[in-house]
Amino acid sequence: MTGYRKGIFCRRACVAALSLFFASVSFDAAPARTNPSAEKPIAVIKAYLKATHAHDFRSAYRHISSIDRRIRGENVYLRSETTFNGFALELAKKLADDMEVWVLEEKLGPAKARYHIGYRVPAADEITPQLLDWNPDKLNALSASEQGRLLEAVDGLKTRRQWIAFEGQETFDLVLEKGGWRIFLDWPSRTRILFEARQPRSRELEVKFLRNDFLVKIDDPFQIDFTIKNRTDRELIVTLNHLFEPQRSGENVDMITCGSLAPLHLAPRSTQSLSTNYVFRGPVLKSSRLSIIYGFTARPAVVERKKVP
Repeated sequence: MTGYRKGIFCRRACVAALSLFFASVSFDAAPARTNPSAEKPIAVIKAYLKATHAHDFRSAYRHISSIDRRIRGENVYLRSETTFNGFALELAKKLADDMEVWVLEEKLGPAKARYHIGYRVPAADEITPQLLDWNPDKLNALSASEQGRLLEAVDGLKTRRQWIAFEGQETFDLVLEKGGWRIFLDWPSRTRILFEARQPRSRELEVKFLRNDFLVKIDDPFQIDFTIKNRTDRELIVTLNHLFEPQRSGENVDMITCGSLAPLHLAPRSTQSLSTNYVFRGPVLKSSRLSIIYGFTARPAVVERKKVP
C-alpha cells in the first residue's frame, strides 16, 4: 500500500454521541465571540481534509486549534508526519482538490461544533505505474517533461470523471477562536508514543519508519509502517523483539496485527515493507510519553545444499 493511500486508511474515525460532546467536553480557552465573517465549520473541515490527504501538513496545522498547538509545535508536528514537497506535493494536491465532502450529522453551538462527515477522494489507481508508489524522492527526481506527462494523465482522469475513488467517514470537533473555526483534536488528553529501532552494531540492517511519533487516544487503533533493508550481499534472517519504556507501560498496549512476529528472510540488498497495528488501552500515563523499541537481530541464513546421489 502506498504512503498516500496509507494516509487515507490509517486514520480512524471517532464517532460519539453528539449530546455528550456538548454536555461534558470543556476547553482551556475561553469561548470566542461568534464572528459572522468566519469560515463555516464544514469549509474548515474540507480544507483540513484536503491538506492531510495531500500530505500538506504545513497547511493542515493552520486549521488545528490553539489548544492542541500548545501541546505540539509546528516543527514537531511536521517531523511526526510524512510531509510532501516539490512536485510530489503539487501532484497530491491536484488529486485532493477534487475531494467531495458531505455532512451526515451536524451539531453547531455558539463556540463548539461537531460534524460527522462522509468524503470521497480520487485514488488515481488508473495510473498507478506512473505514481512510483508515491515515493516523493522519486517523483521529485522526474524530469520536467515526465512531470508534465504525469500532470496531463491526472487532468485526463479529471476530464473523464470516471476515476477510482476512496470513500470514508470521520467525526470532527471544532472550537471557535478569534481567527475562526479550528479543528479540535484534543491532544492534551492523549499519550505520546514514540517508536525507535535498535539495530545490530554490525550495521547489517537499515530500518526506516514512515512515521514514528504518535499522539494516541485510549482505545483508538494506530498503525506503524516501516522498512527493513538488508545492506549485505548475503541472505539474512531477521527477528524483532518489543521493548517498552517505561517497562510496565507495555501492559497498556495491545498488538492487533503484526507482520514481523515470525523471523523474516531478507534477500541480499533487498528491502521489505512491514506494518503493525496497536491499540492503547490506557490509562493516560503521568509522563504522557511511552516508547516502543524495536530490537532487531540478524543472522546469516543457512543454505541447504542438495545431496548428490
